[in-house]
Amino acid sequence: MRMRLSKQSHIGFIGAGKVGTSLAIALDQANYNVTGAYSKSISSANNVSAAISNCQTYQDIQALASNCEVLFITTPDDSIESTANSFEPNPHNSLVHCSGAKTINVFNSAISKNIPVGSFHPMQAFSSIENGVKSIPGTTFGIEGTGEVQSYLHEVAKELGGVPVFIQSEYKALYHLSGVILGNLLASLAAISANLWSQMNIDSDTALQALTPMISQVAINLNTSGIPKGIAGPYVRGDIGTVKSHLNALLQYSPNLLPLYCELALAGLPYAQMNGLSNEHYINIKKLLESYKECPEITN
Repeated sequence: MRMRLSKQSHIGFIGAGKVGTSLAIALDQANYNVTGAYSKSISSANNVSAAISNCQTYQDIQALASNCEVLFITTPDDSIESTANSFEPNPHNSLVHCSGAKTINVFNSAISKNIPVGSFHPMQAFSSIENGVKSIPGTTFGIEGTGEVQSYLHEVAKELGGVPVFIQSEYKALYHLSGVILGNLLASLAAISANLWSQMNIDSDTALQALTPMISQVAINLNTSGIPKGIAGPYVRGDIGTVKSHLNALLQYSPNLLPLYCELALAGLPYAQMNGLSNEHYINIKKLLESYKECPEITN
């Protein structure tokens, strides 16, 4: 007979990268019973067990499954299904993965054996284990689940100080895409923005020191005022002269970025209009951006 999932349930981790290790430590700090870790890299599994007093390293997944009720599979996305199929789950097991893009269908083999399954994705950027653990409170967790796993994961998210959100399987790719745009691609935009400073003979560290406080303030503005009120800048103000100077600067110094800049600006124009940009300015700026997508000659 299956025991009801609770804080006392033994939790094991299969995969000990940044996400898995951060989550294991956070669960331990929230008084969950993390007792085992397995990884192809024994040193990575040892890092988990060293950080958690009652946790031990396993070199065999089947042994881990035998001694744990909840198995978090925190391998790379493309390895989740093969990892889940590499051992025989016990009747007392529940399987959970932490992918934002993959659905619980990767556990079809386990589902066919009436093993409860779920997904528990932290909408967060994990650059390191230390920062990952600190970032979990306040993080939204995208959840899927069968049976009691769904309610269990909902409670886990709340106990971690997070925000649980149930995501239907058909929308997982869209859900994950939103995070990649604002997480990974935002970091890429920060790198691109910092690189522009090299044209002024200023190093990237100095550039990031100047730019990252703006990223923080944008997040504060959006949290405080929402969309579209949290959006500011020359597009909201209708400063077409400023926009034109940006376009000419890109054409002169980084013409390869013109299509990116124009497409991002065009995508954001409707929100600027919602926040007060006049229809006349909207039309004029839109025409200007579209005309520069083909790299015209510099104009005054």
